Amino acid sequence: SPDGRLACVTSGGADEGAGIDVPALLATIREYPETDRVELLPNHLGVSDRFTKGRIPVGRNPRGLLFASDGRLAYVANALDDTVSVIDPYAMTTVATISLGGPREVSQLRFGERLFHSAEITYGRQFSCRSCHPDGHLNGLTFDIEADGIGMSPVDNRTLRGIFDTAPFKWEGTNPSLHRQCGPRFAVFFTRLAPYDKNQLDALVRYMCTIEASSNPYRMPEGLSPSQRRGKVVFERTTMNDGTPLGLDQQCASCHRGAHRTNRRKANVGSTMWFDAAAEVTPDELFKADEYGELGTYLFIDAGLPTRGFDVAHLRGMYDSAPYLHNGGANTLEEIWTRFNMTNRHGETSDLTREQLNDLVAYLKSL
Repeated sequence: SPDGRLACVTSGGADEGAGIDVPALLATIREYPETDRVELLPNHLGVSDRFTKGRIPVGRNPRGLLFASDGRLAYVANALDDTVSVIDPYAMTTVATISLGGPREVSQLRFGERLFHSAEITYGRQFSCRSCHPDGHLNGLTFDIEADGIGMSPVDNRTLRGIFDTAPFKWEGTNPSLHRQCGPRFAVFFTRLAPYDKNQLDALVRYMCTIEASSNPYRMPEGLSPSQRRGKVVFERTTMNDGTPLGLDQQCASCHRGAHRTNRRKANVGSTMWFDAAAEVTPDELFKADEYGELGTYLFIDAGLPTRGFDVAHLRGMYDSAPYLHNGGANTLEEIWTRFNMTNRHGETSDLTREQLNDLVAYLKSL
């Protein structure tokens, strides 16, 4: 507000606006030491009652808010309603709703977009699909889904941009369709409420299939750069630098082929790490990279323990989808091979020069 005593915040998933008493907020923060401000308060949901004046229902997916110049009213832009809500942030009421002349009939695509951004399907209305996939992309986090036990088999979040026609889904490659991916399983492990009904699920999948990849800043209109062209040669090579033939399972283009650079199958590339499967060894030992490899990747190969196969990920938009590998172990594209491919199960890369590796990364960023 103009006097700085009231702040208004929109919640796009819950379709609400909230009024925040700024002096009360600052007083609450000052009661805690610096460490608690960083580690405790952001996750202590109950503390908000001390400075939240109230919540105001508005339109669908409010994404912007502006106070009037006199500070008496505020205007909320509802992105998926084609409306503007006029609210009185002091009385915690909606004064009026201004229509922006949107279509009267809600198409299946628009319905799916609303579901994607809505928290109505989740327990406590605390998050929506968009929370993990902002603008259809990713939030760069790795998630530990509870089905296999806490701390086991964390999985890297994957972008939804260009996901259409890249089945199967999940890192294990066990879901043959987006309907299966977003159906009852999603309700059990994520939303904690009844799953989407058929019409909702059809609409949600329809919307997800229209999420397009953004313009690639590494792909110039005139084509590949000299470095990217050299990297393409490395990506498509069938022999090592000394002329030794490479088997199909050692060639990048064998698994990563076609328009999406995926053969839609599972592959075992030796990336199993100590938290991906049970192994009788203490975790502190598995951080000894010389003996066990980075995060224990050597252990399963050297000891003959079962390793896991994972979905061959499509490579479109790789420049903007870090971290990498099934569990987000690789922070950069380079680390896929410099840290986690010492046994050459993820393509034969031991003979690549530094320049060749740089060129390969440059090419992958252009996809």
